[in-house]
Amino acid sequence: MDFTDALEQFRNYICYYFNKRGLVWPNFDDAMKFLLTEVAETYELDLARNTWVRNNPESKPEFDKERLSEELGDIIMMAIVAGIAEDVNPLLSLYNKTQKKLKMLEKNLEEENV
Repeated sequence: MDFTDALEQFRNYICYYFNKRGLVWPNFDDAMKFLLTEVAETYELDLARNTWVRNNPESKPEFDKERLSEELGDIIMMAIVAGIAEDVNPLLSLYNKTQKKLKMLEKNLEEENV
């Protein structure tokens, strides 16, 4: 299996996960709003590692890297869900985009060395 197949399989796994849990599929706009709430949760966690105190200190989250990793994963999942809503795969698109840029860079380096 090549990397692009793995990215497509991961997209399919997100579909499986949503369907298995009986979650309602959001449209693109709602998925992006959910993504923003996940970004906010990630920032709230980041602020917790400092001396930041919120209006309700008893609800201040405790910072730890595992929780940070989970929140970042939630952001990625909601980006994939937003892509699914529009029938695109953002992970595959990111891979293709970076491959294209690397090929252009390699071509430019080859032309400079000629």
